Amino acid sequence: MSNNDAVADKPDRFSALCQTHGDQDLADLARSNGLSEAAAEAVAAIDAVMNKVRRSVQRRDFGRLILERIDPSLEVSHLDAIVALSAFASDTPQDEVTVGIIAERMGIDPSRASRISADLVERGYAFRVASQLDARRICLKLTAKSERLVTAVRQTKWRIFAGALAQWDQQDLVTFATLLERFAGWAIDDAGMRKAADAVKQMMDEMEPSLPEAK
Repeated sequence: MSNNDAVADKPDRFSALCQTHGDQDLADLARSNGLSEAAAEAVAAIDAVMNKVRRSVQRRDFGRLILERIDPSLEVSHLDAIVALSAFASDTPQDEVTVGIIAERMGIDPSRASRISADLVERGYAFRVASQLDARRICLKLTAKSERLVTAVRQTKWRIFAGALAQWDQQDLVTFATLLERFAGWAIDDAGMRKAADAVKQMMDEMEPSLPEAK
């Protein structure tokens, strides 16, 4: 019997409520840090669920399916830029959305952002306009076709999201939202992330085999 099977057979409350059972090495580590049996299994399950969600997001299946039906010549990066342009316009002074802003917000280099922007203009999803603040600067705006695409994508995603939660009890939703916000704190803690990165480096150094002494 595997470790996962052994966990699933335990008549504890966690096994009865949760269908996901995570990596047992992680559960063992959690137990060694003082967590109870059920709490350790819950930590491992949370990690497993997060990995499933992360893989789904990274595959970008939904975005690729949309583009197959709307415009197969576009890549997911084009869709990201279209959505980004729509979001940036609402919080950028006088809709001054430049290629530099797109690069910064998407986390890509300016040359790639420039290529993506040029593709969008060529395919009729964006157009260039002179800046109202600096005539030497060129900004981008969405065409009506892009605005329809953004609206359709957002409304469809909202319907999927709402549908997935429609059967939840009100108290469960409130509790989940509160706990999710609390849980996400570690992911947006820059100081904590830097400290964790230092810990990884230290552990790597400690595990590195020492070189034999020269004779």
